[in-house]
Amino acid sequence: MSMPDPHDPFDAVAEEYDQALNQGLKLTGSGKDFFAEGRIAWVERRLRAENAVPLSVMDFGCGTGSLLPWLRKTYPAVKYLGYDPSRASIEVARARYSNLGDAEFVHEASALRGRRFDLVFTNGVFHHIEPGRRAEAMALIHAALAPGGHFAFWENNRWNPMVHLIMSRVSFDRDAQLLFPHQARGLLRGAGFEVISTDYLFVFPAALKPLRRLEPALAKLPLGGQYLVLAKRP
Repeated sequence: MSMPDPHDPFDAVAEEYDQALNQGLKLTGSGKDFFAEGRIAWVERRLRAENAVPLSVMDFGCGTGSLLPWLRKTYPAVKYLGYDPSRASIEVARARYSNLGDAEFVHEASALRGRRFDLVFTNGVFHHIEPGRRAEAMALIHAALAPGGHFAFWENNRWNPMVHLIMSRVSFDRDAQLLFPHQARGLLRGAGFEVISTDYLFVFPAALKPLRRLEPALAKLPLGGQYLVLAKRP
């Protein structure tokens, strides 16, 4: 494992990232895998309504790659590329999923040049990007998405007070600058995306698990801990 790069704060926490995240999520009664699986299931639901089945996916800000097994469970044949500027996080991902030889992990944006994907997925990434650089990140994603391809933009819901409490318990989230849903949609439209829908998910903690079956009916209310803005490159 190489020495952490001081230019990326996530290099210093790559080895302990999952543990720290699960510690923060204890308040919900569920771990990170529950949320990862739920996000993929919801994206599949929305893409099915669009008659879209992605054959290639870029996981933008993939961290240590924890999305990959859940993505492959839903789309077994999908071609996957995980991108994250944190070199140490990418090294952890490569070591963790070395048995999946066709999965690709890169830490340099230049590696995306000339690539085109059916789906770009990002989760909780943009609140770590300085506001002045978010448009640049959006442009990078737009360039990597094939015409007609979809962008699944997940973020933590700034309207939800539990989100702020959870993030205050996670060292790398304490100083993050959350986006309101309308700000996310504005960024997407400004980058040339067509916004299709906004949904809110993860309303009920594990203690109220029987009520989770109601979540699809509540998806348009800004109650959940996260929201998905599904967009499309025309």
